[in-house]
Amino acid sequence: MAKTRTFVAIELESSLSRRVAGLIDRLRPYAPSARWVEEENLHLTLLFLGELSDQEVAEACSDAEWAARANQPFSMRLAGAGAFPDLARPRALWLGVSEGADPLKRLQADLDEALGHLVAKAENRPFIPHLTLARLNSSAGGRRSNNRRGGGTSPHLTEVLAGLADYDAGEQKVSELNVYSSELRREGPEYHVLARNPLGAPDPQTWPDEA
Repeated sequence: MAKTRTFVAIELESSLSRRVAGLIDRLRPYAPSARWVEEENLHLTLLFLGELSDQEVAEACSDAEWAARANQPFSMRLAGAGAFPDLARPRALWLGVSEGADPLKRLQADLDEALGHLVAKAENRPFIPHLTLARLNSSAGGRRSNNRRGGGTSPHLTEVLAGLADYDAGEQKVSELNVYSSELRREGPEYHVLARNPLGAPDPQTWPDEA
């Protein structure tokens, strides 16, 4: 039985996506072999669910709707570049959330409560709101690679990231929670929205009957 690679995330507004894409273009020369996120694929992941059956996907969309209704819209600002696990050994490059982190954490906690039973492998790490910009190979690190084909990262990547600690990409209103499918292709992942759930929407079951 075919399964769908599924995750729940916040979609970026187009104006914010363009600014983040501009930052990625600035950083790309310092890590030419990194897997950079394309502008149309930029999103802030709240919960990765893995491979789900059709029934589980339907359940995930329904439970995500509950989590969305339980949280009100809020503003989110993306600012401050960084790396996991740290700047000296970058494996993933990201932008942080300088405003709106607390409501994001509450939303993610509600999602985890509602959909946690669908997650194949639970992570014990606390949720840290961030927008992934790129993923690096384990051999990349913060030093120049010996790969003559130009792989790895520039020795200046760490310094460039440190200089972007106060970078401000801008803010947007978070008013929707989306469930996505992810199809892995040779040219890069392809995402499709399976469900759009407005934040703070009233429960239809509580609506008054029409006269």
